[in-house]
Amino acid sequence: MRKEKAFTLIETLIAMVIGVISVAAISYSYIYFNSTYQNIIDKANMSQSGRSSLRLISKDLRNAGYKNINYTRSTWDRWIEKKENYNNTGGDYLRVWFNTSSQDRLEVRYYLKKDSTSQETYLVREMVENPVVRPMFMNCERFDTQKNCNPVTIVAKASDFQVVLRDKDGNEINPVGLSSNTAKDNQSKVHTAEIYITVRSPNELLKNNHTFRITNHSGSTGRDFTKNDKYLRETFYVSVYLRNVVKT
Repeated sequence: MRKEKAFTLIETLIAMVIGVISVAAISYSYIYFNSTYQNIIDKANMSQSGRSSLRLISKDLRNAGYKNINYTRSTWDRWIEKKENYNNTGGDYLRVWFNTSSQDRLEVRYYLKKDSTSQETYLVREMVENPVVRPMFMNCERFDTQKNCNPVTIVAKASDFQVVLRDKDGNEINPVGLSSNTAKDNQSKVHTAEIYITVRSPNELLKNNHTFRITNHSGSTGRDFTKNDKYLRETFYVSVYLRNVVKT
């Protein structure tokens, strides 16, 4: 008789257990490292989105109020404007005006826009050429016919957008803009503009729900709000000297 060699039942069970443990360990490692990698990518995208938007806004604010020496139109009463709680989004509305040539003037608008389906808000930038005499929106499918004109999204997941305007002594100025004679006069008193942008991560990055509260600064009419979820939120800030606006 020839003796056949094979695994015993106990050896088979041990091999199965080791195999299951190995597969589970490999799967856990893959999920962990993939999640860590996604977290890094999301945080990097948040940082890039917040900082690049601040650079763009800062550039427009430094240009605000610039008047070309050859500009011939007599009306020059618009430099900067701020509104609070624009369209009930809780965020502010910022407008600046400046010359782009001796004949043309540009109006740039920043505000939060809400998606009707997801109810998420995002920060947009809108440009209007020659807004007083012959307004033409810049971001259009056809500029000449003004077809399908839409603002450009600069922060896709923006939870909040706040603007604080201060005079040369650091005191907040409000109102500023075109709503009244006081608001018009206050334009020339603006020395610096503080910009705060709160960016939300595109994916849930936290293990547990975290309470995140945005409280608008003292004197603001914008509403406060609280979120309790697993999304990460970061606020980016910049202070800009308005060299072409401040007069007093």
